[in-house]
Amino acid sequence: MTFGEILRNAREQNHLSQEDTARAIEKRYGVRMSPSYLSMIENGARANLTVKSLSALLDFFDLPLDSALSLFKLSTKTAALLENREKYTAIPAVTDSDQALAGLPEEAIFLIREFTEYIIYKYKIPDRER
Repeated sequence: MTFGEILRNAREQNHLSQEDTARAIEKRYGVRMSPSYLSMIENGARANLTVKSLSALLDFFDLPLDSALSLFKLSTKTAALLENREKYTAIPAVTDSDQALAGLPEEAIFLIREFTEYIIYKYKIPDRER
């Protein structure tokens, strides 16, 4: 469900028109909001809300912050990484100080170091970022 849909549902559950909502928010929070602006938010035509507007809407309808997550569009790649973050955080880091290297043969450690250098070279990671 998008933030606009959540907002519309909350407004309708409180039996408020867009005009009443806009007026009440301006009175309570000092945030100027027109009924047409509220309509654009509810219909997904406006997603770049100011912090004051977003905060006022969330507080007015007592909505949790995560109800506004749909406003922050993530790239498909980022969304996939977030969904699968357990996979990536479960992989132990491989560094010289890591015990993951302890039982490996000398040749395996050499190959890991070589591969690391190759990746750094391939993606041109400067020395200061290593």
